[in-house]
Amino acid sequence: MAGTAAAGATRADRTGTRDRILNATLVLFNDRGPDRVTTAEIARTVGINEGNLYYHFKTKEALLQALFKRLEADATAFMTDAGSNISVDPGVFSGFMRRWFSIVWDHRYIFRDLPGVIAIAPTLREPIRGLSAAMRLVVDGALRQMTDAELIDVPDEEAPLLLANVWIVSTYWALYLSLQEGIEDLGQDHLDWGLKQVASLFQPYLSDAAKSELIAMLGRPVLREAV
Repeated sequence: MAGTAAAGATRADRTGTRDRILNATLVLFNDRGPDRVTTAEIARTVGINEGNLYYHFKTKEALLQALFKRLEADATAFMTDAGSNISVDPGVFSGFMRRWFSIVWDHRYIFRDLPGVIAIAPTLREPIRGLSAAMRLVVDGALRQMTDAELIDVPDEEAPLLLANVWIVSTYWALYLSLQEGIEDLGQDHLDWGLKQVASLFQPYLSDAAKSELIAMLGRPVLREAV
């Protein structure tokens, strides 16, 4: 009985340490990028030695793989909710846009530093591509719902272009700011900037009701107070 309890406590401690490592790594990667953070720094941040870190994650690639699973879980929950939506309220669709931007923000290292992430973890190339393809289907479905609800009117020949541009901008705005503008320290104002870029793509096609909701959405910050 005592042995079983001790084994359970040991497993819980290992799980707790693993989660603390991932939490600290996510913060460090988001702040500076995976290629600028060492395993020694991660260990110091968590308060463990590197040997303990390597017990849980033998390489930086393993850390990136585990963090990607967190992104995948967040994105899958988002896709499930968006895919099952039957509401035609404009606020629902703007809410989905804000939620996706929040997910991108929470995992911004992978979007901002994608070339570096792939260089460190080439095994993530196909999973990232697969997630991108799945998300594009969700965006396409949302556009079809908005069209059916007469919230948006996009000519058939322009729909594929809009879909591609919405996905590119909503996903890789952080990479653009990093590579083209040299901005590494992203904040709320940059997040708002990215959201406005996507909104500008939709605006010419929106109904009056959808435009009003879009304007209201842009007046609300994306980040939660706890972030």
